[in-house]
Amino acid sequence: MNKSTQYTTMALLAICSFLLMSFKPGTPPAEYTFRSVDNEVAMEVERGRGEVFMHLLVKDMDQYDHIIIERSAESPDYFGKCKYISCNDTKAANGALLEVDKYPFTASKDVYYRIKTVTKDGIERIYPSVLLAAAQ
Repeated sequence: MNKSTQYTTMALLAICSFLLMSFKPGTPPAEYTFRSVDNEVAMEVERGRGEVFMHLLVKDMDQYDHIIIERSAESPDYFGKCKYISCNDTKAANGALLEVDKYPFTASKDVYYRIKTVTKDGIERIYPSVLLAAAQ
């Protein structure tokens, strides 16, 4: 291997190392993918160290009374409450929220998370679930 190839390899390794060290779990994704037909809410989930970060984007927080995040282990059939968000008390920066599931299901199982919204008029909407795949 010549010296220019060695320097190039070392430079690439240094850049990759820097990028890996600068990654912080819990930072919101640069771009959300809406997972609803009406483009009102979006959710992305990621595993942290012993917790799960739930990145939410709510288009218009003022129309909701509260939002419930539900989860289900291994099956998208039965959901239990995970988080309750009172929209009157919550301040969202440009509609973005970060919620943390401090007591998640075991990382060896697939977990489904979904959003349930309740408007100030009492209308409930349940959005499709998002899969958090089991850790390898």
